[in-house]
Amino acid sequence: MVRINLLPVRVSKKKEAGRQQLVLFAVLLVLGLVGNYLWSSARAADLNARQAKLARTREDIAQLDRIIGEVKNIKTGQAELQQKLDVLDRLKAGRTGPVRMLDELATITPRQLWLSKVDEKGGAVTFTGSALSIDDVSAFMGALKVSKFFDRVELKKTTAVAPDAKSGGQRLVTFEITAGAKYSPEAAPPSGAAAKGKG
Repeated sequence: MVRINLLPVRVSKKKEAGRQQLVLFAVLLVLGLVGNYLWSSARAADLNARQAKLARTREDIAQLDRIIGEVKNIKTGQAELQQKLDVLDRLKAGRTGPVRMLDELATITPRQLWLSKVDEKGGAVTFTGSALSIDDVSAFMGALKVSKFFDRVELKKTTAVAPDAKSGGQRLVTFEITAGAKYSPEAAPPSGAAAKGKG
C-alpha cells in the first residue's frame, strides 16, 4: 500500500488562503482610503462652494449698503436743495409782496378814509387813520376781509374827534385796525372760470 503525505498540500493551501486574505484586506484598505479621500474631497468642495457663496453674499450686502448710503445722501441733498428753494421763494415773495399788497390797499381804501400810518412787523399790519364816518371804517374793514392779501382783520379802537381847523370843521372818526399780511396769496380763479366749473 502506497502512502501519500498530504501535509505539504494542506500547508500550501493555508498559505494560499492567507495570501488571498491579505490581498483582500489590502484591497479593502485601499478602497476605504480612496472612499475616505473622495468623501473628504466632496465635503471640502462643498465647504469651499458655501464659503464662496457667503463671500458673494457679503459683497452684495456691502454694495447694497453703499447704494443705500448714496440714496440717503441724494435725499439729504434734495431736502437741502428744497430748503434753499423755499428760502428763495420766501425772499422773492418778500421782495414783491409788499408792493402788491400796497397796490391792493390803494385800490380798496374808501375815498372818504385816510390812512395816516401803516405799520408792519412780523406779518402783522396795523392801520391807523381817520374817516368821515364809522361806515367808511366798516367798509374798509370789509374790503380788508375779502382781500387776498389780508386775514385776521380786527378793529382795535375808534374815536370820534370834534371838528377843528385841521378837519375843515368836519366831525371825524379815528381808528386802529390790525390784520395779518399774506405776501404770496394763492391766485383765486377768475369768476368766469368758476362759473364754467359749476356748469
